[in-house]
Amino acid sequence: MKIAINNLFTVSSLALASIASTTAIAADDSAHKFMTAAPVVVTATRFAASIDTAPVNVTTITAEDIARSNASTLSDVLKAQAGISVSNLFGISGSKAKVDMGGFGGNSGQNTLVLLNGRRLNDVDLQGANLAAIPLDSIAQVEIVYGSGTVLYGDNAVGGVINIVTKNGFDGEQGTLKLQTGSFQTQRLSGDLRTLANDTALSFAFDGLKSNGYRDNGAFDSFSLMTEVSRERDGKNYGARINASREKLQLPGALDEATFKSNPSASANPLEQAKERRFAIEGYFAGKNLAAELTLSKKHQEAFVFGDVVADLSTLSFTPRTKRQYGNHNLVAGADLYHSRLETNAVWDNSPFAPPAFIINDSEITRDSYALYITDTINFGDSTSLNFGARHQQVKLDIENDGTLSGQVSDDSGDKLNAADITLSHKHNYGGRNYVRLARSFRSPVLDEMWSYYDGSIGLLKPQTANHVEIGTRQTFGNGMQLSANLFRMNINDEIAYDGSANVNLDKTRHDGLNIDLNTTITSQLSINAGYAYRKASFRAGDNDDNIVPQVPKHKLTMSGNYQLDDKRQLGLNVAHNGKRYFGNDFANVGKQMRSYTQVDASYIQQFSHWKARVLVQNLTNVNVADAGYYAWWLTPPYTYYPLPERALYITFEGEL
Repeated sequence: MKIAINNLFTVSSLALASIASTTAIAADDSAHKFMTAAPVVVTATRFAASIDTAPVNVTTITAEDIARSNASTLSDVLKAQAGISVSNLFGISGSKAKVDMGGFGGNSGQNTLVLLNGRRLNDVDLQGANLAAIPLDSIAQVEIVYGSGTVLYGDNAVGGVINIVTKNGFDGEQGTLKLQTGSFQTQRLSGDLRTLANDTALSFAFDGLKSNGYRDNGAFDSFSLMTEVSRERDGKNYGARINASREKLQLPGALDEATFKSNPSASANPLEQAKERRFAIEGYFAGKNLAAELTLSKKHQEAFVFGDVVADLSTLSFTPRTKRQYGNHNLVAGADLYHSRLETNAVWDNSPFAPPAFIINDSEITRDSYALYITDTINFGDSTSLNFGARHQQVKLDIENDGTLSGQVSDDSGDKLNAADITLSHKHNYGGRNYVRLARSFRSPVLDEMWSYYDGSIGLLKPQTANHVEIGTRQTFGNGMQLSANLFRMNINDEIAYDGSANVNLDKTRHDGLNIDLNTTITSQLSINAGYAYRKASFRAGDNDDNIVPQVPKHKLTMSGNYQLDDKRQLGLNVAHNGKRYFGNDFANVGKQMRSYTQVDASYIQQFSHWKARVLVQNLTNVNVADAGYYAWWLTPPYTYYPLPERALYITFEGEL
């Protein structure tokens, strides 16, 4: 193997050796009194289960963790995790942010699956999940599953799965209201309300944000809400959820290198803007051995980029599943049924592809997906388990296009896709768990990867497939310290990406990675979370053999700490270091790399009787950086940047209702 890969396995071996040496301390009977109950997660099996029984590496972030953090958005919560890279083009709201868990760079949004109470937020277009559409106050827990989740969830779950679990009235009656004001004329009003009457619970959360943005032509205006009504009876829960959001944002575009250095708040596009409305209504049933969701979601998008584009996407889904136990076999089986339709209209007034007011396309695309899956966990005593899983999915696509410019009127395709995984795990008597895992994943192309908004041209792509190997450990020590680590390799065929001119199937690639996460309480006043992630994504065939996949930082380190001055005052600090990576589109690795940077956020919280105040400073050291940029060969120098915000100050007041 090459030196870089040897170094990766050397680092992981040292980490696992350190874990093993510390285990002896954790096994001490006198330390067991410090252990806390393991959290309950649903993402790893699609049914509620203890995290200790999960056959994969799972990290949980609770509502209490979020309240103690420096996060104002879900994007802030995720970027504080070492194993997650968040590429944020607009900086403040998290809108259009791309989440990367497996080293996919610019195409990360289609290889990381984001769920809301188990419902897919990744749409079947390139927009992906919108993190800004979820009110932060509505979140009860964020579950992060590292590694392929394709058997249980299908498309997009290649690098990992993030499931946002929301609060309901059964979590306790409460009402809060928050008001935030700060830099860039930012104003935010948010809140949540939960109530319980007999066996019926009602919850409601909303978030409204308005800001001029940190760049010219960078204003943002959004509103989102979530509401749920549910009932519990005989251990079963059923109800309905509504999630709605709207946003309007201006698009300042990417800056050339000279402007980025001299005036990073400038705009390259003084007029471009976008609007979006989302609505989803879901009925659900959740029992001990049976669960299902029936969901209708709609998304309306408008954009002015060269001209006017309007797109309407609707998706109807039904996702039933069941759980059964036969002896030492624990079976989960289910079906995922999806029907999506995308209707578009584009008029280009200033496009280089068409004369003024020329209607390029008026198209309708439908996508039907049908899948069956099954997993079997075989328990050998109380400590060792073997998990098998398999999925078969069929995807049918039908494109109807007016073809006025491209000459293509219609096309269709059908793919039959299979995924599988096998995991062997062992739980030690002191509470630690080790596992080894083999998996095969797939990703089907989304609709506008095979069809162009610009000219209506159709270019069908092959599905992406990958073979995975992963080893990992999760340790809970007697002093309250928790450590998790996993090492993975993905060999990918036909990886789908944008090469600078079109969406294509790349030559064979390999993605290697290591995640280490440590949580510990130093004293009753001080708690620390630290993490490290290594990523190397490279080509293993073709003209770019051995080259690095762009936009993938090799190293990321994070550290966050909270210091409780007394029962009413708290200090918080977040530090994140992101390593160098090649600019987007530079598959040949001919240009320089984007420089590494370290960002520091700090906060102070003062608790009063029924309300509290928080002062937050983001980018404390005021570094001028970008975590997204592209190689533009026609420029001199050929680099463009999406700057992150300068130093910013926010003050939040929170009161109980």
